Amino acid sequence: MSVSQTTASALVQELFELQRVMRRVLKVFIAERELSVVQLSLLSHLASVPARRAKDIGAESGLGASVMSRQLSHLEKLGFVERTPDPEDGRAQLVQITEPGRTAVADYLESDTQRLIERLGALSEADAARTREDLNRLTEIFLTSLGLERMTTCMPRVDPEGPRETTSQITTTETAHRLEDSVQ
Repeated sequence: MSVSQTTASALVQELFELQRVMRRVLKVFIAERELSVVQLSLLSHLASVPARRAKDIGAESGLGASVMSRQLSHLEKLGFVERTPDPEDGRAQLVQITEPGRTAVADYLESDTQRLIERLGALSEADAARTREDLNRLTEIFLTSLGLERMTTCMPRVDPEGPRETTSQITTTETAHRLEDSVQ
């Protein structure tokens, strides 16, 4: 069964509005942090993959070479990533996240989670879970239509009731990374 023109048009309008509002929400979050959305997105991605070449990271994230170089240089100055020689090609370098980088990702995730909880105060737990399921389903449909796979980042899941010790996987998608990149 296919979606009607009217429903698809309304969904497109809602997605554009969500994107517009999320840009504003992210700008509020960004104003209070050391890292941009692009830098945090790169660190999140690096937290879930082994060391790799900058050009590969750029291809996976959709960032151009000059943007990638600039962002990685900034993250390296902060001590959040490090470059090491590529054992397969002495001219190339591999980029990987450092422990301070992993800590930064976890700290930003915790902070953003708390801010989101405040913003979603009127939403019940059941409504929030249903919304997440619907967004995941929509994301999967888009990824499939583009021939892309979901990117998984291994970051600690924040438990507002306790310390940040538990780890499980939370998913972010290439679609989300590109949306975040458009904020910059």
